Amino acid sequence: MFLTAPTARQWFTLALDQLVEARARVDALNVFPVPDADTGTNVVLTLTAGARRAAGVDDDDVGLLAAAVAEGALRGARGNSGIILAQSLQALARTFRGQRQVDAVLMVRAFDAMAQAAAGAIARPVEGTIVTVARAAADAALALAPPLDLGTVVERAQQAAHDALRHTTDLLPALRGTGQVDAGALVFVMLLDALAQVLQVGVAPERTWFEAAAVGAAPESSNRFEVMYLLTATHREAARLRQRLNTVGDSVVVVGDDAGLWHVHVHVDHPADVLPPRQASQVCVRELIPTRRAVGLVAATAAPGLLEPLARAGAVAVLDPDRAALVRAVQDAATPQVVVLPGSEEIAAAARGAAADPALEGIEVEVASTRSALAVYEAAALLQVAPDLDVAGVLGRAGDLAIARLDGADGAALDDAVDRQAALLGESHPAVVSILVGSAVGAHRAARRLRDLVASACPGVETYVIAGGQRWPVLEVAAQ
Repeated sequence: MFLTAPTARQWFTLALDQLVEARARVDALNVFPVPDADTGTNVVLTLTAGARRAAGVDDDDVGLLAAAVAEGALRGARGNSGIILAQSLQALARTFRGQRQVDAVLMVRAFDAMAQAAAGAIARPVEGTIVTVARAAADAALALAPPLDLGTVVERAQQAAHDALRHTTDLLPALRGTGQVDAGALVFVMLLDALAQVLQVGVAPERTWFEAAAVGAAPESSNRFEVMYLLTATHREAARLRQRLNTVGDSVVVVGDDAGLWHVHVHVDHPADVLPPRQASQVCVRELIPTRRAVGLVAATAAPGLLEPLARAGAVAVLDPDRAALVRAVQDAATPQVVVLPGSEEIAAAARGAAADPALEGIEVEVASTRSALAVYEAAALLQVAPDLDVAGVLGRAGDLAIARLDGADGAALDDAVDRQAALLGESHPAVVSILVGSAVGAHRAARRLRDLVASACPGVETYVIAGGQRWPVLEVAAQ
């Protein structure tokens, strides 16, 4: 018996179909590391990204098929379980590389590689999770004496994984006394169950695992935000990043491929503490347990300093997103209706393209009229204070903000721009002035100068200075 590319495709397809069907029940089991009810959803999105990447691969090389699934899953991974699963698929792809079919010996190596990858993906592996189940499956396969048969290898791995899954309720502190199994560990078992079904070996899944016995389990993480991004780096740089993230946050997962693409995940109180010092992509910040809305919000900005307040307002906050990042963010909003708040004309164009993407079929996407970072900030803040307000009305108010962008090639030119803006504000007598400060040298000095000039020209005006950290403009000013 061999695992061929057509059989492997059946395996991946069946696993995804079964996870889609069980998604809500797996979400309900989600307790560790925080009870945010999204493990099933995250894994479905992760494997769906892998399936899309594999759609164009011919069914004649199991190594190429596995590589495509792994690459798509890494780029589209969501949450702890999704990223760990993506790293396990990377290990599977490396083991299958160059193979047109897989025998029993190679499958044993694959199980061992997947277990090592699952444990290595996490800064602080915890027993009673996917790490435990993957290791149990691998150990059972490694213990078999030759000659080996593929069906027997998969069957023994499946049996060991089932036994380990039953014990997660005792091993994981958040589950003790609940009778409930770990959601992430269950996902890995479902992957093995699908393989066993395709090969027509093993036993049927136990439906009792899907019973959510725990109610209101205490969260393991005290941090408020989930931060994720893609980064190109060397293995040494990724190791240093993992160490640094582990000092400021928890649930740290840093996984990558052989080409140097790394997917980073961390839970933290202040997103600014963990943003990468170099260019990254698909930078996304969300509250771990967000306020549920009938209409989801995606807030897109070029100002990294706004990511935390935007996420605190209940939005999926993304930094300098392209179309792919916006598609991902809309999916992460997890509502049938989503409003995208674009911080620029370029982001708005990308959002319109994302709205038509086939991956968002069934989701109604509206692109709001906001075209500046401060307009996005204003809209999100209004909706946070009064989430039941008419969304269209709030977005209209934010879109009508009078925005000025101040720049200057040198200090004198910037001072002239500040003086002109202060004069204009003095003539209009606003009640509130907001100043978003960029990362350029002299930006904070210019913001203080503008604040002082406005205070002199308009006594009683409320002036807010916000550290945006955007590359351009030096200052963005809004008056109301």
